Amino acid sequence: MLDLHCHILPGVDDGPVSSDEALAVARLCVADGITHVIATPHCHRHIHLLRADILPHVERFRADLAAVQIPLTVLPGSEIQVTDSAEYRREFEAGLYCHLGDRPDFTLLEFSWDPALYPPDAGGLVAWACDRGTVPIIAHPERYKVFQEDPERLGALAGAGAWFQVTVDSLLGDHGSKPRSFGEEIIRAYPEVVLATDAHRPGRCSGLSLGYAWVRDRVGPAREADLRARAEAVLARILAPA
Repeated sequence: MLDLHCHILPGVDDGPVSSDEALAVARLCVADGITHVIATPHCHRHIHLLRADILPHVERFRADLAAVQIPLTVLPGSEIQVTDSAEYRREFEAGLYCHLGDRPDFTLLEFSWDPALYPPDAGGLVAWACDRGTVPIIAHPERYKVFQEDPERLGALAGAGAWFQVTVDSLLGDHGSKPRSFGEEIIRAYPEVVLATDAHRPGRCSGLSLGYAWVRDRVGPAREADLRARAEAVLARILAPA
């Protein structure tokens, strides 16, 4: 299984504070059946981690995993917050971002938790990225008030080519009742959805299996199989020869 949104790198953002804590997250992932994790440290105004910053951290953590023989493949990536579309375009075109798997196929985008900072041209930005061969995957849309209060914004992003990443903890109710119900709405309404953990530490790492089981029980086994297949397709594209 692929987890494409995970703050597993130690000491770089608000994820694990130490290598030992990061290794504990890795062990939880392996126990859950996860084989590949994309490390997605934050790239926003306060923690602006770019590709040149992230790649050395990934290499060091891979060495930590190998030293204790944890069979987890960690790939580079980042969770890029967009508040200024012009800045995003500049940094994108300069090759500064670390997209998922350090490949151009998919990128993980988030927005500010403040609805006032939602970029008015978000749909245009998604289309712009798609035109350059990169599919934006919107991180945890079920948790944003800007989408909860105006679900048509999600439809505009989907129409522009965005995919959506729903977080397992949301479906389990760990982020409250509204993200849980809205997460289910997104899974039912939009085909291009993937599940991820958005894990930050051992106490915030529910794995993927519980999420897939939740989908199977609430939406049906066909949708569970579809979500699994979509994640595997993402992984196959990322691992394909360049």
